[in-house]
Amino acid sequence: MLSSRYTRLLWRVTAVIVILLSGSRAVAQPTAVDYDAMMVEYGLVDICEMDSTILVELKYSTDDNFVGRDMYGSLERAYLVERFARKVLRAQQILRARHPEYTLLIYDATRPISVQRTMRRMVEGTPLQSFVADGSRGGRHNYGVGVDLTIATLDGEPLDMGAAFDEFSEASAVKATPDTGDANSRTITVFMEYVEALVRRGVIGEVQGANRILLLEVMCEAGLVPYRREWWHYEELMPMSTVRERYRLLDF
Repeated sequence: MLSSRYTRLLWRVTAVIVILLSGSRAVAQPTAVDYDAMMVEYGLVDICEMDSTILVELKYSTDDNFVGRDMYGSLERAYLVERFARKVLRAQQILRARHPEYTLLIYDATRPISVQRTMRRMVEGTPLQSFVADGSRGGRHNYGVGVDLTIATLDGEPLDMGAAFDEFSEASAVKATPDTGDANSRTITVFMEYVEALVRRGVIGEVQGANRILLLEVMCEAGLVPYRREWWHYEELMPMSTVRERYRLLDF
């Protein structure tokens, strides 16, 4: 099995090559929009103002992501709908109670729809297209109710989960079957069994599997479930149609 560091590098290079070959790099750079002010105007909360022990490293404010460029400009804070944020806070409390040496590390939270549309244009017609929500209506991140995160040490070193953030490969999955509104298909047992199968098949290692299961346990106990193809993405067990009815699109 290839090392996690080598796999991460290989995936990053492959993703950038795919985007370059697609000709989709001719897109606008991040504008001077004050995203922080807009997030507050839309009624979102800064997760770190609610719990300063949660770490934030927004990957789309760097070039360490699958598109290989900074999409957020000056945005460095993680904003969420308050109801959703409180579930993330609960997960942090559960994690710190069990493992005081660990903390949650957020990679992405609310995403403006303008950024979503740019990302979608960059991958249209490529194998990555299915991993990026359609910008015409938006996905959970665009409504403030999706979060990408991992577990890290207190000094910010992320635990090895067997696949990198934004590594859209078999090793990133937590479930084989499509996500539905059926709660029985998205239980901690279902996710754990799949991760354990990845370990048995040698797709990820035992330590990596244990780390991923720990993340699953604390997040699921807090009331959030993962997207089946991305170990890092968590959301409410709620149909997208209900998300659109209940929450406000970040239309900027």
